[in-house]
Amino acid sequence: MPKEVLDKLDSKELQKLMEGLEDVQSPSLNEERQVLSTLDGLSSEKKSRSRYSDKKGTEKKYSTKLDYSSPLESLKKKKRDELELIIRDEPARMVAMVMCFADPDEASHLIEDFPESMRDKIIEEIRKVDFYSESLRAELESFLFFKFDLIESRMIVSKVTNRSGKKVAEILSRISPNLSSRMFSNIKEKDPGFAKSIDEYFYTFQDLLYIGRTSLTNFLAGFHPIVLACAMKGIDTSLCEKIFERCEPWLVKQIKLELDSMGPTSLAEIEESQKAIIENLNRDIETGKVKLWKVK
Repeated sequence: MPKEVLDKLDSKELQKLMEGLEDVQSPSLNEERQVLSTLDGLSSEKKSRSRYSDKKGTEKKYSTKLDYSSPLESLKKKKRDELELIIRDEPARMVAMVMCFADPDEASHLIEDFPESMRDKIIEEIRKVDFYSESLRAELESFLFFKFDLIESRMIVSKVTNRSGKKVAEILSRISPNLSSRMFSNIKEKDPGFAKSIDEYFYTFQDLLYIGRTSLTNFLAGFHPIVLACAMKGIDTSLCEKIFERCEPWLVKQIKLELDSMGPTSLAEIEESQKAIIENLNRDIETGKVKLWKVK
């Protein structure tokens, strides 16, 4: 869902959505196609329900079959550097599956990049691959859809340990920081285990303290000082001072000048500024531009 849709949901609807995500397992290929078919039907209902008459005047129905390009076919066209992105940080079994269905010449070079112990595991997993297994193909296609989407959106493609937790974190990053904090606290109270998987991908202003001084300064310097000052107005004074302590003096001076000259600021302006910063923080962490190690 884009943030414009999330903005239309109230806190109860958002809470229900995130609680539902906890129970969502990785969908099978058939389930993905069923959902996509349903969504496509909403926009092309007339097309899919068109009728035509044969020569005898008998009315017949026909439906337009959706055209799904198989990710397995796309995989065969991937070069070595593209395959490296797909298999990065994945277990030996998944690496073996990708190598088996990729172009042999391109895939053969990948094995050289792994340590000997990992190479042995990959070879063993390749031996187990059943090329005629429909369930194996469906599993690989589902995995490839996920990875292709990450690569296309220029997100980091390292292994995601909990996809439901990541999805909830993405939702939380797109709504009001105050609301997201309250909702995360509710989830933490109801299900600490799920909250822990969310926290792995959920970043707040508190997490800025875990970024190195140079990286933090460079990140914040990408925003206009007015945006930074507006956002700082909405966080606790002690946290604001701690963030300033980790920034270069020249940037702090610019922000404080704006704070001193800034008049009354609406809650909506504060929240929009905070959301912009958090969304960019998520993006830069995903792409590896910002390195952040949370304190466990």
